[in-house]
Amino acid sequence: MIRNFPTGIDALDWGTVQPHYDALLDRPLQSADVRGWLQDWSDLSSVIDEASAQVYRDVTENTADADADARFKKLVSEILPAHSKAEQAMKTKLLAVPGFEPDDETRQLVQQFQAEADIFREENIPLISEVRLLDKQYDEIIGGLSIEWQGEQKTIPQAEVLLSDPDPSVREQIWRLAMDQYLEQRQKLNDLFLQLLQRRRQIAANAGFDNFREYQWRSMGRFDYSPADCFTFADAIEHEVVPLATDIYRSLQNRLKLGTLRPWDLGINSPWLPTIDPEPQPLHPFDAVGTLEETATTIFRKVDPDFGDYFTAMRDGYLDLPSRPNKAPGGYCNAFPVSGQPYIFMNAAGSHRNVSTLLHEGGHSFHFAEAYRAQSLLWNYHAPMEFCEVASMSMELLSSPYWSKAEGGFYSEEDTRRAFAEELMGSVLFLPYMAVMDGFQHWLYVENTAEPDISDLDAKWWELWDRYMPGIDFSDLQAQKESGWHRKGHIFGVPFYYVEYGLAQLGAFQVWRNSLEDYEAAVAAYRKALAAGNTRSLTELFSLAGVQFGFDRALLRQLMYLVRDFLQID
Repeated sequence: MIRNFPTGIDALDWGTVQPHYDALLDRPLQSADVRGWLQDWSDLSSVIDEASAQVYRDVTENTADADADARFKKLVSEILPAHSKAEQAMKTKLLAVPGFEPDDETRQLVQQFQAEADIFREENIPLISEVRLLDKQYDEIIGGLSIEWQGEQKTIPQAEVLLSDPDPSVREQIWRLAMDQYLEQRQKLNDLFLQLLQRRRQIAANAGFDNFREYQWRSMGRFDYSPADCFTFADAIEHEVVPLATDIYRSLQNRLKLGTLRPWDLGINSPWLPTIDPEPQPLHPFDAVGTLEETATTIFRKVDPDFGDYFTAMRDGYLDLPSRPNKAPGGYCNAFPVSGQPYIFMNAAGSHRNVSTLLHEGGHSFHFAEAYRAQSLLWNYHAPMEFCEVASMSMELLSSPYWSKAEGGFYSEEDTRRAFAEELMGSVLFLPYMAVMDGFQHWLYVENTAEPDISDLDAKWWELWDRYMPGIDFSDLQAQKESGWHRKGHIFGVPFYYVEYGLAQLGAFQVWRNSLEDYEAAVAAYRKALAAGNTRSLTELFSLAGVQFGFDRALLRQLMYLVRDFLQID
């Protein structure tokens, strides 16, 4: 099918959009007509998604931009509510077509449409708008944080890079300055989250669910696994990953000749990752963002020439990589479905972690690029998020043979080995932290049904931290430890979106394992799964990539043996 995007639309003026929806809703629809009608709907929705992506880009690139803020608020309060109603009417029309049987191209999207139609309630539209606006407040608060260091203002991502200083007293001072910034906002963040929690509970109740987890499970299209499976996964992490993670922390502590591993020896926004390198000179892959872009282009092209071409095209207006004041925290990849381009946003400051982030988001961008070329329906560009993260995490590992300067990358041969060891260690250390995040949210939205008390949230975070994250000494740092949930934006903005990373990491480890046996075949299977987009179930997508969708002790034990052997951790 050929895309035919409608013209004459200003996506921030619903009056120019509504007639196009009305025309589609008025069109007679029989089973034989569904495919063409779906394409026209897809093309119309693509225009809205393109505009939404641009507004979100503007508001995250500069959280202090008043004009962007006004456009964002209009989008959230006026356009998306109207869009939600129109989309529900379209789903209702499609699902009522007599005799329509989905084929391989439409099976997954119709399943998702049915789930979304089932949970749709018009009274939730203003609540969802309020949630989006409240989430933006979190970005504004965190994006405005900075410390003063040696006469200069440093953003939190820049402060995190400074934690690589070999002097423990310097690391401690920087970390405490950053924590003070968060703690100054503690009451504001507590109040903000309670507002989000109340609205989410009401959204779930309006849709007829006992709790928000049940609602969110349907909303996120989790058809291949259950909440009970998440607890199976957490159990496997506790028994198969935590021992290796503890050994990694202990090894680092010994190599640094530290009495204990303190939180300033790890990250601020990534508190599971060591920032201090036991080697005399820390990894420093780049100074200028231009170098980061150019070198990444070479690496991506070595993995596959098409990936290099995709990234080269993105360098023409679809990258925003450097850290700066008033830029939203974190990193993400977004899609512009009319332009046909992915876009990467991040906060680069010169560390290997920045390299990992770009490789990760590059995987997301290639996923969109591959699916966009193979599929024509908007909903099929985006696979289940659990597999989207396989795309990104696998790229971190698949690209590793090309990180050395001899291959056009960033590092000497010795530093390449150090960087890859850091990558593997970070992947292992992440899994227990993921278990903290996921367990916290299951408790928060299901078990903690009483009127919420912030002290209960703090205590639960502390309990889960101690269970899954042994080896980090938080002595005399109660406030900083118990408020750790403030420093992870997913809890505020995308509830329950975190176990995806853990499940995907297992997939990525398996893609890497396959690449050690036959690199070209592993990349070919990876690309095949990317191009499938949303036309296969989660389990089927893992299979296309040549890996198993699983999360029990047996699978994790195999993968941890592989990593332990590679790292030579005793």
